[in-house]
Amino acid sequence: MKMMLNLFVYTLVAFILGSCQSSSEKNTQEAIDKGEEGFITDLDDNRILIKGTYYKVTNRTYIQDQHGKDLSYSDLVIGMKVKPWHRGGIKKTYPAKAEAESIRVLTDEKSFVEQKAVTAAIEHMSKAESQRFIVLEVMHLPSEHVYNIEMMNRSNLDSSFIVTVEDFTDEILYIK
Repeated sequence: MKMMLNLFVYTLVAFILGSCQSSSEKNTQEAIDKGEEGFITDLDDNRILIKGTYYKVTNRTYIQDQHGKDLSYSDLVIGMKVKPWHRGGIKKTYPAKAEAESIRVLTDEKSFVEQKAVTAAIEHMSKAESQRFIVLEVMHLPSEHVYNIEMMNRSNLDSSFIVTVEDFTDEILYIK
């Protein structure tokens, strides 16, 4: 009987000690999830907006190009194509919020050309410094030499619009 009581007490103590982790220990055990690849459309207060999610960049966030070269937050620019990873889930606000674990900047030729077209579209559509856009999709139509960029203004989430950009000159051809 005494042996059963001792076993119970030891089990109880082990359970209590095991559940008393610090928040930093818990944070390192949270799963890392891949966010949705997209284009940076806003940089504000160590946050980057990619599609409908703001990723908070902290001193623990790894920022690299696709070749493994380390970058910093100050190297990021609007229009860059990136792949984000986050830790701790996404807060379901609008825009959604997550803590960036890693940001991979895509530097291949296709991503660079898309970046130029996206940047031209955002600059053309921005009538005020405070205007924020979300790039939903970028589609290249090589036979027509254009990019169709589906965008949405954060202040009007009811509808999206297409900005057509010429693929050689980054000239805005039309908006529909």
